[in-house]
Amino acid sequence: MLMNQTATRNSQRTTSSNRENIIQPEYLPAVKRFFAALGASDQSFFLADEIQQHLQAFLASNPETDPHVARALRRLFRGCQEIILDADYTYALLRPKIGKKLIVRLHPELGMFERVERRSYLQVKDAYIQGHEVASKRGLVLDFRPFFQNFPKVNEPTEMGEGISFLNRHLSGQMYRNPMECRRALLKFLQSCQINGTNILVNEHLSNPDVLVAELEEARSMLAEYSDSIRYADIAHELRIHGFEPGWGSIVGDISKNLALLARVVDSSDPARYESFLGRLPIVKSVLMVSPHGWFAQDAVMGKPDTGGQITYVLDQTRYLERQLIQQFRESGIEATPKVIVLTRLIPDAEGTTCNVPRERIHGTENCWIVRVPFRDAKGEVIPHWISRFQIWPYLETFAEESKAIVITELMGKPNLIIGHYSDGNLVASRLAEDLGTTHCAAAHALEKTKYLLSDLYWSDMERDYRFSLQFTADLISYNSADFIVSSSYREIGGTDTDMGMFESYETFSMPGLYRVASGMDPRLARHNIIPPGASEEFFFPYTETERRVEAVTGWLSEKYLGADPPPDAFGDLENPELPPILALARIDRIKNLSGLVEIFGKSRNLQKSANLLIISSLTDASQSKDQEEIDEINRIYVLIDTYHLEGHIRWCGARLNKVETGEIYRIAADRRGIFAQPALMETFGLTVVEAMACGLPTVVTCFGGPSEIVVSGESGEVRNPNDHEAYAEAIERILNHQEIWAAYSKGGIERFQRAFNWSAHARKLLQLANVYSYWDYLDVMNRAALDQYIHMLYHTVYRPRARAMLEEM
Repeated sequence: MLMNQTATRNSQRTTSSNRENIIQPEYLPAVKRFFAALGASDQSFFLADEIQQHLQAFLASNPETDPHVARALRRLFRGCQEIILDADYTYALLRPKIGKKLIVRLHPELGMFERVERRSYLQVKDAYIQGHEVASKRGLVLDFRPFFQNFPKVNEPTEMGEGISFLNRHLSGQMYRNPMECRRALLKFLQSCQINGTNILVNEHLSNPDVLVAELEEARSMLAEYSDSIRYADIAHELRIHGFEPGWGSIVGDISKNLALLARVVDSSDPARYESFLGRLPIVKSVLMVSPHGWFAQDAVMGKPDTGGQITYVLDQTRYLERQLIQQFRESGIEATPKVIVLTRLIPDAEGTTCNVPRERIHGTENCWIVRVPFRDAKGEVIPHWISRFQIWPYLETFAEESKAIVITELMGKPNLIIGHYSDGNLVASRLAEDLGTTHCAAAHALEKTKYLLSDLYWSDMERDYRFSLQFTADLISYNSADFIVSSSYREIGGTDTDMGMFESYETFSMPGLYRVASGMDPRLARHNIIPPGASEEFFFPYTETERRVEAVTGWLSEKYLGADPPPDAFGDLENPELPPILALARIDRIKNLSGLVEIFGKSRNLQKSANLLIISSLTDASQSKDQEEIDEINRIYVLIDTYHLEGHIRWCGARLNKVETGEIYRIAADRRGIFAQPALMETFGLTVVEAMACGLPTVVTCFGGPSEIVVSGESGEVRNPNDHEAYAEAIERILNHQEIWAAYSKGGIERFQRAFNWSAHARKLLQLANVYSYWDYLDVMNRAALDQYIHMLYHTVYRPRARAMLEEM
């Protein structure tokens, strides 16, 4: 809970009740020797990678160590995230399994570990930064655990990210224990469903569960007298007499099936029936997407700062949601025109884009629109220029307030579902969802905390550039407020055996001088769901489907990007343009690690003999950028090109490709038996990897984040650590030099794309989630009013004052 914390509370006495026998006593002396070895270094704070390096060095320097002891040490510290040396004590944040943390400490004179409470450990961390005197003073502690104590929580790591399945099992368990109460709740929920202000599904005739059961039997008996092909309009009057309104189907056959499913749900506790029944209800007609940062437009923006795959993701998601909604209403027998709008910011200085257009129809849709609202300064004046995602926080409150009326006008009422994208979009979405009483789906994409090392402990040193105090606070507010959370990969939630996921990293952390988080986001809550996005098969199809390709486009792009001479806005002659290309396609961003790929290529003479490096990024000229990260990365790439004498072996192009061009670039690289390289230091998902696989281009991808789940290493590509330059280069070289491996990965990538990354399935699952969590929210099992008050307190005491102070600085 939100409270003041005292030094005495954080310095709890150690008793026998909190001793932890987590390792066999005979192995404890080796642990103490390892801790002593750590103490002999110049450090007192160690992160996961450093712990493993020190452990390996310790075992190597003690070859006489018993193999059983060595295995016990590796097992104990596998996944250990932090070790802190504080006076005579050594504190360790252990991770026995994914989603579970165990904080312990060990004194040289004790024969057992001691468990340490989260708040006590956070005080020790703060003391590392602030000193003990400052860290022991009263401070703000955040703890969201009490508000989710009744919310279903998974125990097995394998179930993290399968929230809907776990939730449905929980619902069916409630149905089994208290069937009458569950029937009453389900009936009330169905009675609350409306489209265009008119009741659907059931009417007031079904006054209680007993009437529902009786009339359901009568309705099903009546429908049995008709042919399955009879239209709903022909039997509508009879169904209404029994209490059933439109929404069960367009023909008798479908209506009978859906009412039979309702009967089974009312009469049993099968979780699959709950999921199937709730998921098919036509209760979402209008959807609001919120994505304020970057340059959001359909053309001429890709590769601009803060602008890349998220634009493609949101636009494709919008298109397929509309298609799914149209199909759903057609099949349900309800005459309604779905509408989806993307709410983003308006930028008057649009630099040749349409970002200054208030309203823009989305290509390939019937009723989907981009709606743009400007940011305003403290005086209410419109901000004319683009602002980095790290600096937009002071503008989001007024943006949300101004957007509310525009959204209601645009949709002629409130949306049925709000989907927030990224941290900024979800902060706005959470405010709109609360004001409008609408279900909020939070799409994570990326949380910056895991991208920037020690961005919590050293937040104050990075504040001017990154504003982590605002971003992390916004994350705590919006993701805890959301009704459900959608991620693209498991690693976003639970990480791996050795690395924490993005959400898990927010569970316990401290920002010294601001607040300590005893429990921020619990990745085990059944609110997390993994739904991978897809890639449009209209643009991303196998290179072998020559009849779908346009020869003129292929020839033009081949000459432009892989010809001997560079085009305008590009760098690098190619001595041998016929060599296979190692293709990388990303915006200039430190995390995307394009400079790292240049270094990998520069260090490998074999790669330089076997292939050319083709980089297509947002910029090649630092003078054209206003973003310091871009400038630094561009300059570093040029330094590496000079250092490794890569002239003649690299082509670096600044370009913003449309989907037609992007798809064909992948296929051209595949024609030449090239490779797609994705070397990011952290990638939430990796849409370009999916696109490359769809086109039949083998991939070598980072082990950090979503790409390692997209690519099945050894079947559809290779997964490598981009920090291990030799291993990464070897993987590329092996594929390039063994055509049977290249062909197997090309085929395997196409098959995996077609099987696992489908936008239609994504949209169908997303709407199913919206229905189930709308019902769950209707039941109000987590004391929503109290949670909202807690979030308001955090917003008004931390976020708003810091946002206003930031605005005054500008």
